[in-house]
Amino acid sequence: MKARIARLKLMIFDVDGVLTDGRIIFQDGDIEHKAFDVKDGHGIKLLLGAGIEAAIITGRSSQVVNRRAADLGIRRVYQKVHNKVEALGDIVRATGIEEAELGYMGDDLIDIPVLRRVGFAVAVADASPHIFPYAHYRTQARGGHGACREVCELILQVQGRWNAVTERYFGRDSD
Repeated sequence: MKARIARLKLMIFDVDGVLTDGRIIFQDGDIEHKAFDVKDGHGIKLLLGAGIEAAIITGRSSQVVNRRAADLGIRRVYQKVHNKVEALGDIVRATGIEEAELGYMGDDLIDIPVLRRVGFAVAVADASPHIFPYAHYRTQARGGHGACREVCELILQVQGRWNAVTERYFGRDSD
């Protein structure tokens, strides 16, 4: 698994069930609410700060996702995607990054085709059990509750970038 993580150049995240706990709240007037974990968001910012790109591929469409992506600095956002492998192909073509250098984090059946293609496939702890055989790593944390942060920290630690991106928090004298 460490060799897979060492090659990683871009991490792709699903939204519902990964960046959120999977609940969607609708309000009158077609207003949609999603709750995002700030620790997950900071993990993504740490990845970006280390030079590892991030992207979103989600089956639903929501302005909330666009706003969250903008807040985090995620430029590649694919929404209302029915075939996630096609979006994966778009990312490969746009970035020149090979599938083996991509990671994907998912939680449900629609994610299996992408999990099968990327170099580092991740399932959140509370994912559909049907996707676990396709994951190289299963988080301890649930989707929307620190799972993304867990994976971001793992990537940074395996790639030896953790100390550099967290130095401003710990100072120069820390281990």
